[in-house]
Amino acid sequence: MAWPQDRPNILSARCSKIVRNASPAGIEDMQSFVIDSNILIYHLKDDVGVTKSLNEWLMGGSKLCISAITRIELLAAPVMREGEEEKILRLLDKFVMIPVDARIADTSARIRRKYHLELGDSIIAATAMLMDSTLVTRNIRDFRKIIELQLLKL
Repeated sequence: MAWPQDRPNILSARCSKIVRNASPAGIEDMQSFVIDSNILIYHLKDDVGVTKSLNEWLMGGSKLCISAITRIELLAAPVMREGEEEKILRLLDKFVMIPVDARIADTSARIRRKYHLELGDSIIAATAMLMDSTLVTRNIRDFRKIIELQLLKL
């Protein structure tokens, strides 16, 4: 994936896949995204659409964040080929990592209790909600239950 230094003001055409809480007309104002772990996994598997969108958002100056749980999930792969951990670390360094603080932990607990999500998913959802960001994921099935959460299926 190319990570350009100069970031012209371009936003992804793939934003037309907004699921809810955001209209295509308002896309220009949406500059902050929390990237779900599965999106980075698709990128690492060379998914062209995912890579293109991530590049365009970065070039457009969008703030791309990940939850600390995403870092854990990517680095906890049970089997890694030689050099794969370094590749993952270089990728993770391209994003703003949001640590799990008391507010995220408390919100995550409420989300998990109310919507019966896995712990990691509830932490990622809480991170996006408290950052007032759109969660970019392919896991719409689990997250769509949370009506307060802005979602983008990529």
